[in-house]
Amino acid sequence: MRQVTAPDGTVHVVRIEWIGNRIRRAPSDLRERIGRGRKRTGKVVDAGEDVPSGCIPIPDEFALVAIVVVAVLLFFVFVTPLLAGLIELLALALIAFGVWGFRILFRRPWRIVHETSDGPVERCLVVGWRRSHRVMNDAADEVAETGEARQALRFRDHVHPIDVEGPESDA
Repeated sequence: MRQVTAPDGTVHVVRIEWIGNRIRRAPSDLRERIGRGRKRTGKVVDAGEDVPSGCIPIPDEFALVAIVVVAVLLFFVFVTPLLAGLIELLALALIAFGVWGFRILFRRPWRIVHETSDGPVERCLVVGWRRSHRVMNDAADEVAETGEARQALRFRDHVHPIDVEGPESDA
């Protein structure tokens, strides 16, 4: 992704779009929702002088058994879901790598999107991973010079423009 400023001062983004629907926006939407729910006060809580030393006297075996039971419950409540989440992230990474590999292996086109804050301006499909990065960089350089990316995203060998209907035209 490259963010460039055109000669007229508008900010343009030229990027390669992996997924053409709302799934790609999900992580940023989640971060915004989490950020809205959290308030930071900046206050530091004083623990005071009467904080115990942290040593727990164990009077008998019952307390030891209770501590073991609580530790096992905490393990199942916190550690097991964490491990399941890590396994799920690993599976997601393997799927993403597989998609990337299949796109290259079967020469599926990559979608290059040139957009402003008003929405997408131009889109094109480019065959080849390296070529898509080259077209993205050429389009960003052209936007920085002229404010448009007409030459870089024009129809030519392995570059196919897509009609842009608006920000929600993704399938």
